[in-house]
Amino acid sequence: MKKNLLHNWKSGLTVSIVSIPLALALAITSGATPTQGIITAFWAGLLGAFLGGSNFNIVGPTGALAGILITYSLTHGYEILPVVAILSGLLIMVAYLFHLDKYIIFIPRSVVHGFTLGVAFIIGLGQLDNMFGLTNIPKTENLIQNSIITLRHLNQAHWGVFFFFIVSTLFIIIWNKKFQKLPGAAIVALLSIIAMLILPLFGYDHVLATLGDKYPTIHATLFESPFGQFHLSTFFSKELWVLASATAVIAILETLLSGQIADTCTETKFNRRKEVFGLSLANIGSGLMGGIPATAALARTALNIRSGATHKTSAVLNAIFIGIITLFFIQFFKFLPMVVIASILVVVSIGMVERKHFIHLIENEKTAFFLSLFVAVIVIVEDPIVGILIGTIIALLIFVNKISYGQTEILLWKNGQMTEALLKNDFLKKEVIDSDIVVYKISGTLTYVNMPAHLEAAQKIKHNKYVILSLRHSFYADIDGIDYLGEIVTLLKKNNTTILLAGINKEIEKLIYKEPFYQKKLVEGKIYKRTSEAIKEIT
Repeated sequence: MKKNLLHNWKSGLTVSIVSIPLALALAITSGATPTQGIITAFWAGLLGAFLGGSNFNIVGPTGALAGILITYSLTHGYEILPVVAILSGLLIMVAYLFHLDKYIIFIPRSVVHGFTLGVAFIIGLGQLDNMFGLTNIPKTENLIQNSIITLRHLNQAHWGVFFFFIVSTLFIIIWNKKFQKLPGAAIVALLSIIAMLILPLFGYDHVLATLGDKYPTIHATLFESPFGQFHLSTFFSKELWVLASATAVIAILETLLSGQIADTCTETKFNRRKEVFGLSLANIGSGLMGGIPATAALARTALNIRSGATHKTSAVLNAIFIGIITLFFIQFFKFLPMVVIASILVVVSIGMVERKHFIHLIENEKTAFFLSLFVAVIVIVEDPIVGILIGTIIALLIFVNKISYGQTEILLWKNGQMTEALLKNDFLKKEVIDSDIVVYKISGTLTYVNMPAHLEAAQKIKHNKYVILSLRHSFYADIDGIDYLGEIVTLLKKNNTTILLAGINKEIEKLIYKEPFYQKKLVEGKIYKRTSEAIKEIT
């Protein structure tokens, strides 16, 4: 323990200095209070570090969750967010107990990155008021409408505030490129607080709206009642459970992704199951203490690694330092200008855009790229939850469509020698098939999705002495797939002399024995272990 403390206290302190302004800012973006953000960073960070399976993940408020929570908090109030955290934690625990997390990570990366891109825009556009120094602008539940309303009030903008926003944002971006061990967000926050404290001493009254101006009740505490404004009828709200479910899914995705990237950077291996368990209790604990939903934060995790962390002790110390700084210095954070919070959040939103990922998609898979953009548009215009759902359904349909082509390899033999190896599409285009043995391979699965395509290809296989159906690389079959296989065998038997089966695993073999085509002896009774054995015997 002493060794871990000595090696990790600096990284823990560094991350805590960055975590506090981020916790304040992201809580505000989520529609919560700054105090709720600090409570979340402390309790979720502490429990996630102690109970999780990663040595590097930093758990706390994040931009990905902020995009989901903001709409609900606007309509139902920030007081309900601790309940959302508790329910999300319980749903994550259900996912842990029933191993459902392995299904959640099947959501394609293109959908996840599209969702993240949309949330980045939500965070950035949500700071328009603070960028221009606008206050008391009426708001609706719709992001686009709010942005239009803000732009209509630009005649009231304080352009000096906007200039300060540009300068502080550029400072953070440039600083982060030059000095990665201590992000510019912490520097700008510290300098702006000092400036707001010193300027009045020289007779300059500040014109910048501060955190204290907007949230005068902010105070030093690590606990608030989670059920202050909660009514039991709300518990049975469908909308609440949909939000909690979406929050749980995003939290698991972000946490496992962060842990995976941390493993890549450190050449280590984290315990995925334990990390999900820790994430569950981190959210439950955060909610019970009055905080909001949390997940592993990739940027803070990366900073933790760059700062020299070697053990989860660093994440534990991060939470402890957050608690100490909060209890003794929270009054100073009241002087943090809202325009600086806007700068911090805009830089966060820029960092959420995975440029390398999108470039990779453009170069290699344009369909996935456009799907990402489509998801992002839905997230921005409609709702983040709807974006994830629609994106996942479309990705599934695209996947099923690709499988339905039934792409496979067909080998043509003539006079004991293999003459051609063709993909199915090339085989279908071939006008003349000159062979006496055809080896038709069916790979992957035998299901209602892909077998109709194989049935279509079988219609072209005619006038051969032998046709070998090789299922060596088929690992699963459903009853529809086996029925289609029977149709294929029947068709092949009608147009060719002898049909052989090869390379069939035991599970599929059991199903084949029960099929009419086998019992009627449309195929030779022997099933060969390998295609090569069948060819050797018949040539």
